[in-house]
Order: sequence, then structure tokens, then C-alpha cells
Amino acid sequence: MTFLKNYASGLGALVLAVDFIANTLVPERRAYVLSLGIFGLALLVTGLLLNRARVLAVLRGRRSRAAGASLGYILTVLAVLLLVNFLAGRHHKRFDLTENKVFSLSEQTIKILESLPRDVTITAFYQDGAPTKERLKDLMEEYQARSRKLKFSFVDPDSHPADAKRYGITEYGTVVIESGKQESRVTAAEEEALTNALIKVTRDRELNVAFVSGHGERDLKDSERGGLTLLKEALEKQHYAVKPLPLDQGVPADASVVVIAGPQRPFLEAQVTMIRNYLDKGGRLFYMQDPDTDPGFKDLLAAYGVAVRKDVVIDRVSQLFGGDARTPMVPADGYDEFHAITKTFRLQTFFPLASSVDVRSSLPDGVTVTKLAQTSPYSWGETNPEEFKKGHVTLNEGIDTKGPLVLGVAIVRHAPATKGESAKGKPENAAPDTRLVLFGDSDFIANASVNAAGNGDLALNSIAWLAEQENLVSIRPKTNTPRIAILTRQQVFYYFWSIVALPLVVTVVLGVGIWLRRKKL
Repeated sequence: MTFLKNYASGLGALVLAVDFIANTLVPERRAYVLSLGIFGLALLVTGLLLNRARVLAVLRGRRSRAAGASLGYILTVLAVLLLVNFLAGRHHKRFDLTENKVFSLSEQTIKILESLPRDVTITAFYQDGAPTKERLKDLMEEYQARSRKLKFSFVDPDSHPADAKRYGITEYGTVVIESGKQESRVTAAEEEALTNALIKVTRDRELNVAFVSGHGERDLKDSERGGLTLLKEALEKQHYAVKPLPLDQGVPADASVVVIAGPQRPFLEAQVTMIRNYLDKGGRLFYMQDPDTDPGFKDLLAAYGVAVRKDVVIDRVSQLFGGDARTPMVPADGYDEFHAITKTFRLQTFFPLASSVDVRSSLPDGVTVTKLAQTSPYSWGETNPEEFKKGHVTLNEGIDTKGPLVLGVAIVRHAPATKGESAKGKPENAAPDTRLVLFGDSDFIANASVNAAGNGDLALNSIAWLAEQENLVSIRPKTNTPRIAILTRQQVFYYFWSIVALPLVVTVVLGVGIWLRRKKL
């Protein structure tokens, strides 16, 4: 009995510790482990009962009460942490505090994921331990959180050579995106590449964007400042087929969108008629006209209730940002809040040498015009070319048009309903609705300006809306670029002592001070 009184508690605790280790190492011996645990628990309880007087005396002591209070505080904190963790698991919310929101999906990616027409399978062929594997995994978790139609998996080509051979994988880091009978492959684990691949495999028909040529328009092959190679590349990333259109034999029937980008010479009357007939059949036109040009579309535009004024927009706000007053800016609040092109668009855009667009108060029947982009009230349309020659322009009341001025509009002309009926007994339309986007400038889509602020996104949104690709009308993902900060010796000294050293020194001094004070009590 004396032996059990002196050693039972200690032996019981030791047996329970051994039992815990055995349960981790040999879980298959569950019966033996359970028996050992019961034996240890019996020893521990026996020892406590035999020493109950001593145990009660210890529990009633000052130190025990202080320890009990501390234990109560610890248990309370743990309970709060568990509750917070439980609520966080039920109500998941992430905050991206980076400047460019590099850890958040872009608006376009979210739209595409939420509107996937069918299941998409993504297979990534990565070696175990590859440096970019975790980054791709995190990105795919964000994708899957937005759509249940997306399935994702990793395959190690070394461990599964049959799968690698079946897909013809020759390079580590290849990501295969499949949907239906369509397939796309990327080797960059970035949102832009993956989202563009999703667009490709879920699009059932090819969309052709035809750029009219032969009248001094901006050239798709020109890589200089005034060319359109950057816009062409951006469109092809969205899997549009971009082609020139000489207008020798009219507009082809498979043209999803026709673009006329800043013609410098007049169109022939027959060519204007070709464009008019194309629009009358429900065509889609993106038309941009620069100042001091007359391509011959005045009457065609008048049929839609709009016109390009013979002026040059002057904007004093642009000067505040270090720009030229002849490069008007559309501020973040200068876009229409309801049209699909600009509904969520809040990026500034710049239009070097632009004319304003006039929208008539009385529009033709069936025509709707939306003022997409407007300048600030501190702008005006300068109509006096002599003032440009002198290098000093002023607002002439009653002659110049005072801002805010319209730089771009979106037009819809609804096709008249026919008397016939469809199979469902509803009236049919003679043709699809006509869509037209008009800007008084084409410089904003040129290589020199397309990547400035929101210029490129505004152009791509316009083409997507014309092609009825509403899921592409959004702010697009950007490729992440590393940001490097180079500090001087003085800056390194300041940041080291203010961020690293000072908090450590303050913590140590406060800790020592509190210890000395409590020691004197």
C-alpha cells in the first residue's frame, strides 16, 4: 500500500505517456494500446485517491488558486480563439491589401468562371517540389471557389509517364485545359494565360474582327507608335481572329466586328454603301475618326443621330497630371454607369488630339445612344485653327463648345419586328440589332497609348460588347511584374532601427522593468 501511495501517480502518468507514443507508432495494435492506457489511468487515479488529503491541501493553497485563475484565463482565451476560428470557417472572407490586388482574381476571370457553359478540366504536369507548384495551386483554389464546373489536378510526369505520354508532354510546368472537344495548353502559371485559355476552350464559334484598310487607317502590322500591333496581340490573346479588310468586295458575312481606325482619306461612295448595308443587316461597327479628317461617313452617322464635331478637345485637367491640354482625359467618374462597356469601368483614359461627339436631342426611331465617356467640366472643343498655330488657345464663349464633352458613344438600333412568327409563336426580327461604337479619336488604341491607364481595356470592352461577348466586358488580368525597391545606406539605417531594432529593444526594456517591479512586490 505504501508503494502505491508513493509511486502510483508517477507510474500511471509514465504509462499514459508511453501509451500515447505507442498509439502514434503502432496504431494497428489498438487492443494492446487501449489496455495499456486503462492500466496507466487506473494507477494514476489510485495514487490520487491514496493521497487525497495532500491533493486537497495543495488545491486549497494560494499557489493553486493563482494557478487556477491563470488556467481559467487560458481556457477563456482558447474558447474565444476556437469560436473565432469556427466563425471564420463558416464565413470565409479574404482581404487583398496589395497595391495592384495581385492576390485577387480580375473582374474578367470571375465573370468567365461564373458563366462557364460546361465542365472544364485542368491538368498541371509538375514535378513534386517544383518552385511554382504552390503558386499555381493557390491560384486554382481561387478559380475553383468561383465555379463548380472546373476540375483541377496535378500530375508528376516522372511518377506517371503514361499520362505524360498520352498528353504528349515534353516540358515540365505544362498546364492542359480541356472542355468538350477543345484543348489549350499554357506553360505560364499566371492568371492572364489561364483565363485566356478558358476563353478559348469554352468558345464554340470563331469571332472575326476585321480592320478596314486602304484609306490611311492604322495598320495591324505597324509596330511603331502609330500602329496597332499591341491591340492585335491583345485581341488574339482573347482568341479573336484579327484580319485586314480591304473592302474590295464588301464586308464578308463572317465578320463579327468591323473596325475603322482613323482613316485619313475619304471612302468611295460605293464603300460607304457597303458599310451602310452591313449595318442595316445587324452589323457591328467600331468607328474612330480623328480631327481634321472627313472620311465621308457624315450622312451615315446622321442616320443614327450622332456626328463628329470639327473641333479639337482642350482639357486643362490633363495639364494637372503633367500632360498636354490637347490630350483630353476621361476621369474615373466620366463613364456611363449603366452601359455594359463602362458599367464597372473606373480607370482613367487619355485621347491624344480628339474631336468631340455630338448627340442630337431627337434620335431616329428605334435608335438608342449612350454617352460612354465624357471629359471634365474644365474642357472645351476648340474650333479656331489659328489659335493652335499661335500656340495659345482660349475658350471663346458662344463659339467653342464648353465641357463636359462626349468622346465616345455606344449606339443600338433595334431591328423592326416582322409579321411572321417563330416556332414558339412569337414575332421574329428581320435582322439582329445593329450595334455601333463611335469615338472622336483613334490615337488611344495605337501602340503609343493603348497600354496607358485604361485605354486598352476600353477598346477591348467595346469590341467584346459589339461581338456580344459580355463575359469579356471587364477589367482584364495583368501579368505580374516584380517590384524592386533600391534603398540608400541612410534609408537602410533608418528602416533597420525603426522597424527591426527599436521594437526589439523596447520589448526587452519593458519586460525587464515589469520583472523587476514584480520582484519587489
